Amino acid sequence: METPEFMKKYKKKKCIGLLILAILLIGGGIIVYKCLTSYENNTNNPTVINSIEDFENAMANNDYIEMDISDYIDLGSVTTERNGSKISETYYIGININEKMLVVSIRNDEYHRLVNATGSTYLLRGTFSKITNNLRDTLEELLEDAISPEELNELMYEDFLSWETPFGALTSKIIMLFFLFIFICVCIYILCKNSKSMRKLKKKYGSDFQMFCEKVDTEMKASTALRKGAVTVTQNYVVANSPCTFFVMPINELMWVYRGVTRYYRLIEKSNITFISSKKAKYQITSMNKRNINDLIEYFSQDGQKCIVGYSEELNKMFRKKPDTLVQQWKNDNNNSNNQ
Repeated sequence: METPEFMKKYKKKKCIGLLILAILLIGGGIIVYKCLTSYENNTNNPTVINSIEDFENAMANNDYIEMDISDYIDLGSVTTERNGSKISETYYIGININEKMLVVSIRNDEYHRLVNATGSTYLLRGTFSKITNNLRDTLEELLEDAISPEELNELMYEDFLSWETPFGALTSKIIMLFFLFIFICVCIYILCKNSKSMRKLKKKYGSDFQMFCEKVDTEMKASTALRKGAVTVTQNYVVANSPCTFFVMPINELMWVYRGVTRYYRLIEKSNITFISSKKAKYQITSMNKRNINDLIEYFSQDGQKCIVGYSEELNKMFRKKPDTLVQQWKNDNNNSNNQ
């Protein structure tokens, strides 16, 4: 028995989603492994600097290093204000290595430990990074009374050492892992939501599910079907088969449809369309262009359509707090219009 076309698309997107999820999980596992390995190496086996050759090799390989220092030059500090009231300071020191200056950035607490150290040497740990233009400008400003920018560029190494704990050195990997975790959660949520929608259909139609699929497929192929991006409106159904949303809703159960705007990080705005059924199911599709959304809204605004069209804060509040009241009100309005 041939699989209906819309089911083929659903299964294809499900397979793609599972593949993406598998890739994300494998990538997350690799990052976790690297984090654990790096932390172990940073804690128990850092690159110890005992010679110029050790230093140059460590800088070239961007190793996490450990070195004893007995003398340094205090270059000054930069004050940064964060969250309005919390103030942090970054201190910079210079270390003489092979007649050149290695710039070291140190956090406030570690700097005070360095200043108050009672021993003849101090153990310094950290990783190398390229000196950015912003950092170069900062150093030039801190040393403007002592040395010219040209002399400073000739005197210091192109890399600087950022003081970090073994765990702190993993910051970039941890941030990457955090965002990867968010993507994994979103991917799982989408797969579960679409699978739930499919299970509802199978439960609703039971042994007639194949017949239902064939009917939907036939209506979708009809010349009268309205196709707008991921949404197809047939004589009896609204079918959505986007990368993130799947549902098949009988058109006589479509209670409310409206367009909206999804904002990402307050910078990007994307139009979306929301479908709400009389069974209190809510579906939002964001992966559609504005023109298709407007065409759908215009279609459902035509005479003869029984759904509510357009967003209303009052209706939204009613749907969230008293959905049964909204459903009953919608049914009553339709019954009254049919009796007129």
